[in-house]
Order: sequence, then structure tokens, then C-alpha cells
Amino acid sequence: MEREIYADLYFLINLGMDTICLMITAALLHCRVRRWRVLLAATCGGLYALGSLLLGLAGFPGLLADGVAALGLSAIAFAEKKRSPLRLLQITGVQLLTSMLLGGVMTVLYSALNRLQLPLDALQGDGLSVWTFALVTAVAGVTTLRGGKWMGVAAKSEYVTITAVLFDRQVTLRALVDSGNLLRDPVSGRSVIVADREKLRHALPPILLRTDTSRDWSALLSDYSLARQVRLIPTETATGKGLLPALIPQSLTLTRGKETYAADYLIAITTLGKGEKDFDAVISLH
Repeated sequence: MEREIYADLYFLINLGMDTICLMITAALLHCRVRRWRVLLAATCGGLYALGSLLLGLAGFPGLLADGVAALGLSAIAFAEKKRSPLRLLQITGVQLLTSMLLGGVMTVLYSALNRLQLPLDALQGDGLSVWTFALVTAVAGVTTLRGGKWMGVAAKSEYVTITAVLFDRQVTLRALVDSGNLLRDPVSGRSVIVADREKLRHALPPILLRTDTSRDWSALLSDYSLARQVRLIPTETATGKGLLPALIPQSLTLTRGKETYAADYLIAITTLGKGEKDFDAVISLH
């Protein structure tokens, strides 16, 4: 029995499914992603699906091609200079699991609708109407996202956006909320945000761009215009004790969800490391 397949509809269905899978993957892993990159990746995914159908890819070659295609979609949507290849493989794995889970949930929903024998024209015959497909896909997408979080795929991390003015220049940081950050100014008692030096580079004077923490601070403290905006915070790490320069912002606000409010923090300058990370600073909320 021959089946008639509409190439345009097949492409659009796969484009929509890939878009949902990529967005769910980004939500589960808390990855920042640009929408145009997701759309580009999903378009490539739709074209691949159509090409795979026309070429009749099946068996091990088809499975291998699917894996390479998934890695390609992840690279288009998520690849960044600071994102390691290992992290990209992890994203691809979550994307594949999401795709399988989404497809499974859609199958279950469609089967349940058929068993209910609802008097809907959309459920009669061999297929779904576009509107019913869209409804099933939306429900399946929400279910997959919630299911992924329930199974612990999603990270538990919380982030806030910091907007501060330092030396008359504005900086914006994405900060990881970490109650383990116990740094405080011993004089004023103010909590200290630990920020990556590279993210503050455009706002810092040259002396604060130096990375050695054991240097003589007399040159900094002798400059009154700088000294009045800097505090030296005692720190102790596995490599020893030292002083961490912390800035007194001219202004600072935190954005947490939909709420933005003024806050009283110092901003310490350090190097957070070259490993994979989706944040620019670490903060402990009051």
C-alpha cells in the first residue's frame, strides 16, 4: 500500500518538533540561547528529516546519521567559545532524550484521544488535523519539560542579573546564587559579589586588571580617587591567604525574575576559571 506524504507539511512538522526539543533542552540545562540560532538549527533539522526520508536512510547508517545530525543541531544552537566539546556532547544527549520523550508523550496522548472516541472530526480517519497536532504537541512539550525537571535533568541553580555602575561605567553580570559565598567586608559587614575580571575589564583602571593577588597595594591605596572606591577583602583558599580587591559600586540593582530592586553589595574582582560556566559572578542573596 502506497502512502502519500506532503513534503512541505513533513518539513514544517519536523521544524516545529526540533524547535520545541531545542527550547526544552535549553530550559532543562539553563543554557542561554538565541532564538534565531534555534530557528536556524530547527530549519536544518527539518531539511535533514526530509532528505533522510527521500534517501530512505534506515538501520545503523540511519541511526548514525541521526546522531551526527543531532550533534550538528546542538552546535548550531548552543556552540560558544567558552562551551567545551564535552558540554556540547552533554547537550546533544539531553536533546536526543528530549526528542524521544517528546515523541513518546505525543504517541500516548494521541492513543488516549483515540480511545476516548470523542466525536471530533480531527480524530477521524488516519491522521490528525493541524490544530489537533498543534494542541497535542503543546501538551506534550509542557509534559516533557516538567518530566525532565522531575527526573532531575534540570539544574537546580538560580541566577540573578546584576546591573552596576563602576567608575562611571555600567556593567551587567549574570550571577549564580550560591549561599556558600560567605565573603564580607570586615569593616562594614557588606556582602561581597565575586565577579569575573574579564566581564569587568572595560570598567576597570589598569592597576585592577593585574591578576597577582600578593602584590603591594600601596600604589592603589595612595591614589585617593581609587582608594575611596576600593576595599581589600581578606581571603583564604587552598593556595594560601591573600587580599581580594572589592569595588564600591556607585549604584547596583538586582533583577530576580520580574522584580528589580536596589541592593547594597561590594563587587570583588577575581578569575572564575576557564571551564564551562553560564554565569559571570557568584552572589549570596540577603
